[in-house]
Amino acid sequence: MYDILIIGGGPSALAAAFYAQNKQLRTLMIYADLGGKAGWAHNRTVNGTINVLPGHDLVERLISQLSNHQSSVAHINDRVVGLRKTNGMFVVDTQQYGERYARSVVVASGAAPNRLPLPGIQHLFGVGLGYSITTFAHQTQGQRVAVYGVTPRTIRGVAEIVLGTNHIYWISPDEELPEVPLVDAIRRMPNVTIIPQATIRDVVGINSVKQIVLERGSSLQHIPVDRLFVDIGIQPNTGFLNNGNVDVLDEDGFVIVDEYNSSPCHGIFAAGDVSNSVLGEQVLIAIGDGVRAAVSAYEYLLVHKLTLEEVSNAAGKTA
Repeated sequence: MYDILIIGGGPSALAAAFYAQNKQLRTLMIYADLGGKAGWAHNRTVNGTINVLPGHDLVERLISQLSNHQSSVAHINDRVVGLRKTNGMFVVDTQQYGERYARSVVVASGAAPNRLPLPGIQHLFGVGLGYSITTFAHQTQGQRVAVYGVTPRTIRGVAEIVLGTNHIYWISPDEELPEVPLVDAIRRMPNVTIIPQATIRDVVGINSVKQIVLERGSSLQHIPVDRLFVDIGIQPNTGFLNNGNVDVLDEDGFVIVDEYNSSPCHGIFAAGDVSNSVLGEQVLIAIGDGVRAAVSAYEYLLVHKLTLEEVSNAAGKTA
C-alpha cells in the first residue's frame, strides 16, 4: 500500500514525487514516458540578455534526485488503464503489472495536442512546425512566426513571444478573436497581423518551414514564415478514468480541480495539462502545480490519519 500514487512522468508528476520523497512518504510513480514534455524551456531575461534554461535540464535534475538509492519513490514504466475507489483506498489497474493500491492519487498524465490534418508535413515537426509555442519560444527571436488557433493556450502563447519576434501572423479559423484584454493588447502591437476566417492548406519546406498556404474564401494566400505553431486544442490523457467508479472529469475530459488541485473525489488530485485549471505549460508552472497537488495530498493523508508509522519513526530519529 502506497501513501501517494502518481500517474505520469512529466514535470508535474516529478515535482509531486519530489515533495512526497521529502516527506518520506511511500510513493509510486507509474508512467509511460519519464520526463514528459522535457523540451519545455524557461526563458529568463537579465539586463537585456536572454538566458535559456531548457526544461530538459530541470526535469533531469528531478529524475536524478528521485533515482537516488535512498529515495522513497518507486517507479513503474507502464500504462494505467483504470482507477477505482474502494473502502477508502484507491486501486490502480496497469496494463502489464496488474493492480497497485494507494491511499491517495495524483493524476499528472498530461495531454496530447490535436495535429494539423495535412499529409506530408510530419518531417517539419521540430524544425519549424510545432504544437507548443512555449516549447520553442526561445527560438522565435527575430523570426516571422505564424500561429494557427484561438484557444486560451494560444492567446497566452502569443503573449509569450510577441515582444521578441519580427512579425506574427495570427491566423484564426473563426470570424473574430475573443474580446478579452490580452487579445486587445496583442492586436495593437505593430508586429502582429491578424488573419480571421482562414484555413491552412499547406506548409512548404524541406528541412525547415519556408511558407504557409492559407485558404480564405475562394482564394489562396502564400505567406513566407520561419515557424508555424498550431494550437487547435489538446486531448487530456484521462481515458483510464472512465474505467472505474470515480467521477472527476469535465465534459472535455479534463480533471476538475479547485484552487488546491483537489478533485471532486476526495483523495484524488491533479496537476499539469490534465487538469482544467492549469495556467500554462511552462515547466516552472508545471512544477509548481505538481508540488501544490502533492501538498494537498499530504494534508489529506494527515487529516484522514493515513500517514505511515515509518514517517513518524523517521521524524523521531532525526529529532
